[in-house]
Amino acid sequence: MRHRAALHRTPPHPHGDPRKHLAGFVRVRVRPGQCENVTVEIDRSRRLSYWDEGRNRWVTPTGKVRVYGGRSAADIALAGTVTVS
Repeated sequence: MRHRAALHRTPPHPHGDPRKHLAGFVRVRVRPGQCENVTVEIDRSRRLSYWDEGRNRWVTPTGKVRVYGGRSAADIALAGTVTVS
């Protein structure tokens, strides 16, 4: 059975859009009852950046960014942070 493991993030700045945005995903084939570890790679310059209206440009944050893992933004199974430097 094919599934999608998705990683979402929320904007790091305080006045940002609170919705979760897709940062990356992988497709994985697992059988019912089976577990699989997956790695989702994120292109930090494209998937973690946000539009800063004050600067009128895309900005890649540094520091801690909240991330959420699951099948979709509505089906989150894990939450944590990644540190962007």
